[in-house]
Amino acid sequence: MTSEFRLLTRVTVAKAKSVVANPAEWAMLTLHALRIELGKSYRVAVDLLSEMPGVLDEIGLTWLPHYTVLRNWFERISTHQPRNAPATPPSIRLGLTATSPPDTTPTAPTTAFER
Repeated sequence: MTSEFRLLTRVTVAKAKSVVANPAEWAMLTLHALRIELGKSYRVAVDLLSEMPGVLDEIGLTWLPHYTVLRNWFERISTHQPRNAPATPPSIRLGLTATSPPDTTPTAPTTAFER
């Protein structure tokens, strides 16, 4: 049986491959995504991932880079969004979905006319 974390790794690798063509870059993107999922520092995440040979197989790595290499690589990536790129809709950023129940909180009148 495949672990949930290994399945997450498999999906993350597929998405990273669709974004960048360089195997080193998609491996680094995958490692960064797994670090975020673990919620650990770069040092601890690399240490934990080094004990997971199945995850390393999914990424296609036989060894992990030093945690400073991963940290420095990600700091150099530009996260600036171009103006012509579509922005994430506020409803998605705020976690609202079409199935969210409407807000039924009563509001206090704000003007004399509404009272």
